Amino acid sequence: MNTLTNTFSSSKIVYCGLGFILTLLSGFLLSKLGRPLNSAIFTVHKLVAVGTLILIGMSIRELVKGVDVSVLFPAIAAVTGLLFLALVVSGALLSFDKLAVPPVLMIHQIAPLLALAFTTITIYLLAGNKS
Repeated sequence: MNTLTNTFSSSKIVYCGLGFILTLLSGFLLSKLGRPLNSAIFTVHKLVAVGTLILIGMSIRELVKGVDVSVLFPAIAAVTGLLFLALVVSGALLSFDKLAVPPVLMIHQIAPLLALAFTTITIYLLAGNKS
């Protein structure tokens, strides 16, 4: 059994995916309900998003320990981190009525798909470099 399999369980990927889906669903529901934002759904959205982000970060950190990273990994990981930062910042701005302008909303709608893609690429690069 290789180091990657020993140090990283596939259940973490499932939990990350479920958290990501729940975050997307709660965000979609928030947008459909309009303003004022539903406090309960907004709180669930924020907590699940932050929890998922922490789980993704911890999972990638754990994966990095068990593999030799490629030359591309630091750049891909940096872009992934910046996309998640854009999501957190744009989400915070959207929570205020005066700051919920169309460009911020567009960033908050596009960044999750890009973050998912770059997270997938990050995990693929790590999985492809088994020790």
